[in-house]
Amino acid sequence: MEKLRFFATTVIGLEDVASKEVESLTGVRAELDVGRIAFQGSLKDVYLLNLKAATINKIFIELCKSTFEGLNDIYKLAKSLDYTWILDAQQTFAIRSERTGVHNFTSMDVSRVAGQAIIDSFANATGKRLKVNLNEPDVEIYCLVRNSDFIMGVNTTGASLHKRGYRVYSHPAAIKPTIASAMLRIGNWTKAKSLIDPMCGGATIPIEAALEASGIPPNHLRKDFAFLKLKIYNREAFEKVRTETLVQQKAKGEYAIYAMEKFAKHMQGGIENAKKAGVYQAIKFKIGDATKPGDYPEAEFDLILVNPPYGLRANPKKGIRKLYESFLRALKTKSPEATLVIITAASKRFREAAENAGIAIIGDRKIWHGELLTRIFTCKI
Repeated sequence: MEKLRFFATTVIGLEDVASKEVESLTGVRAELDVGRIAFQGSLKDVYLLNLKAATINKIFIELCKSTFEGLNDIYKLAKSLDYTWILDAQQTFAIRSERTGVHNFTSMDVSRVAGQAIIDSFANATGKRLKVNLNEPDVEIYCLVRNSDFIMGVNTTGASLHKRGYRVYSHPAAIKPTIASAMLRIGNWTKAKSLIDPMCGGATIPIEAALEASGIPPNHLRKDFAFLKLKIYNREAFEKVRTETLVQQKAKGEYAIYAMEKFAKHMQGGIENAKKAGVYQAIKFKIGDATKPGDYPEAEFDLILVNPPYGLRANPKKGIRKLYESFLRALKTKSPEATLVIITAASKRFREAAENAGIAIIGDRKIWHGELLTRIFTCKI
C-alpha cells in the first residue's frame, strides 16, 4: 500500500511535544496544527503509534482535507471519496463531527450530510447500502469543520489513548496520562535522573515515568483499538509489531522514581494502579506531606513533577497560594538544585507563591486539561 496521510489529536498546547514523539517513533516529520499534528506513514505506523505513543489521543487516517463554502460542498467532497478499502458492506459506520466558527448549520448537519455522501458513494461503487449505527459502529469517521476548512478521517484508535487501562483507582482530580507523559518530556526526564511526584494522588505521573523507563508500551493493556475492525487491518502485521514492541521491554531494574502522597487512601489507589500497569516494583511509594521537607524520601532529586490542588472548589484565593508557597519552600530545603514541572489552573496564585519563595519560573505554556485552561510551569529550585 502506498503512503497514507495521517493526523493525530493531542492536548491543545502540547502539539510540539506530540510532534517530537511521533517523529522519534516513526522517523517522519510531523506538521503542527491546533490540537493536532499531521504526517505521512504506513499501516505499520498505525499499529506502532497506537501501542507506543504516550502524548497523543487518537490517530486518524486522513481521507480528505479541503476548503468549502456550504453543506453542498461537504456532500460533494465526501461523495467523491472511495470507502471500499476501509469499509466492508456488512459493517456499520457512524460520523462524529466537530464544528468551530460561524456557520448556518450545526455539527449534526455535517454528520447527516457526510453520512449520506458515504452511503451514496459506497452504493455507487458496490451496489450495496451501508448501515449506520450511532452507538456502536464498526467504523467511526470523523469530520472537522473549522471556519472554511473541512477534514475527514477514519478513527484507528477508538477511545482516546489517555485511557490506558491501568486506572483501577480514580483520584477525584487525576491528571490525564497523556499530559503526565508530556510533562516528563518538558522536564527532559530520562531514566538516569531521579524523579519524585510529592502529591502523587493515583500515581499517574510516576506510572508514566516507570512505563517509559521499563520500555513498556503505555497502551499495552488496550485491546479495543478501532483499527482491528478496519478492512485494511492485517492481523499478521499487527502481531509482528506488537511482538517487536513488547520485546523491547527492559529487564526490571532499579529506577529512582518516587511517589509521595499525604493521604493513605490515594496512596493505596496509586499502588493498585501501578500494579495493574505492571510497574509497581519500579516505583518507591511513601506517605508524606509535600510541604514538610522531613517527610521526603532520603534521596536527592533531579526533577519534581506535580499536579497539585488548584483550589477551585473552595476558598480559591485564601488557601492555595499558601499551599504553593509552603510546598516551594520545602523544595528549596530538600532539593535546591532540582527542576520543577508543575501544572495548575491557579496560575496567578502560583506566580505569587514562586515570587515570594524566590523560585525562578523558566518556562510557561498554556494547555487545556479537559475543559480547564491550565499552565505548565517549569522552574529552577
